[in-house]
Amino acid sequence: MRKHPVTWIVIADGSRARIVTRRHEAAGFDIVAEMHSLEAHVPSHLIASERPGRTQESGYSGRHAIEPRLDPHQERLTAFIRSVAAYLNEHAAGPAVDDLILFAPPHALGQLRPMLDKAVAGKIRAEAPKDLTKLPLSELAEHLPALR
Repeated sequence: MRKHPVTWIVIADGSRARIVTRRHEAAGFDIVAEMHSLEAHVPSHLIASERPGRTQESGYSGRHAIEPRLDPHQERLTAFIRSVAAYLNEHAAGPAVDDLILFAPPHALGQLRPMLDKAVAGKIRAEAPKDLTKLPLSELAEHLPALR
């Protein structure tokens, strides 16, 4: 039987994610997993290198470009959030993890929540719409008391 409950602190944005847990014996945090998306930093114009298609209006002789339905850059950010959710669904659904605390910018948090399974979503104890991905782990403890 475990002595202490296991809480994963998930710190993510559209291209980086860290999952950490607090040490019980000493001060500080241990990294459970780190994820990076190199593709998320590629500009949209390099992803979709072809020019958009063109169309002719039936009412007059003008032509104009057809805008793509989805931004390729945003699609890559969403794909990364989906991979973070898949990791959490696979590893945090069982009894090894008791609680989750989420730190992510509002857009990433809004995408992550619906992608989590019910078992994992039920373990969310707190969440904050903050981007702490560049924050050193030594300063993370300052942000945790505000969530209680």
